[in-house]
Parts: sequence; structure tokens; C-alpha cells
Amino acid sequence: MITMALIAFQALVHPFHVSVSDIKYKEDKKVLQISMRIFLDDLELALQAYSGNEKLDITKKENWVFVNENLERYVLDRLKLWDEKGKEFELNYVGAEIEEDVMWCYIEIEKVKKLKQVKVWNSILHEVWNDQENLVHFRAFDDVQSARLYKGEDTEVFEWGS
Repeated sequence: MITMALIAFQALVHPFHVSVSDIKYKEDKKVLQISMRIFLDDLELALQAYSGNEKLDITKKENWVFVNENLERYVLDRLKLWDEKGKEFELNYVGAEIEEDVMWCYIEIEKVKKLKQVKVWNSILHEVWNDQENLVHFRAFDDVQSARLYKGEDTEVFEWGS
């Protein structure tokens, strides 16, 4: 009975598991800018398991260096992008910040000379929640394309032009 009450309470507090990634191509700068929003409570569970520190509180300032180092590794392990030739882009972790109940993570990819096709793989939090959805919005050339990625279906190809 207590277990059912806890499950019901958690469903009310945080009823679904979703992250949102916005990818923008800045053609004039030849750069892809990625911003990710991940719920803190879900991310904390992931980083506790990833770092091996089951008591990690990601909101405490004294933990920030440890959190940021593990967050960088975690995100770069679970987000990959490839060009139309299958060459993996080099992701540069810029940093992260907390805003209310989400963590914002920032990543850049430099020297993107042309953009015809990008394959995106995003498995953020798939090891934590079976129902995790990762929304990806890709903005390029005055066009917005979106995908909803799930565990086992965590890859999407975005294309522009002919």
C-alpha cells in the first residue's frame, strides 16, 4: 500500500520523463550550437549511477566541480552527431547551469562548412527510465525539424536541400 502511494505521488510530481535538445546551425559562423534541458531529479539519478556516488546532490555548490566533470563525460557519452559522410562531429562541451528544476547543458561543434545531412543519436537518461523521451529540434536554413527519440529508437537523420 505504501509503495503504491509513493508511485502515485511521484507520478504527480514528475509524470513523464523528457529532455529537450535544441540544435541550431549558425551558417555565418559555421557552428552548431546545442542546448539541452534535462530535469534535475532525473539527471541526478543518472549522475549518481554514472559517477558511482549514490549520495551525490547535484544542486549543492560544493559539488559543482565534480558534477560538471561527470556531466560533461555523461553527455558526451550519450550524444553523438555525424555528417552526411558518416564522420563523427567533435563535440565541445561549453558548460552547464541550473535553472529552477532543469539543468541546461551547452555544446558546440565548430567548423561545420556545409550542412546537408546530420545523424543524431541521443540516449540521455535511457538507462534510467524505460519511458524516457528525448525531443530534438534542429534549426537550420530557416527550417525547423523535430524528432522524438526513445530507448531503442534513439537515432534520427535530419536533411536539407537536394
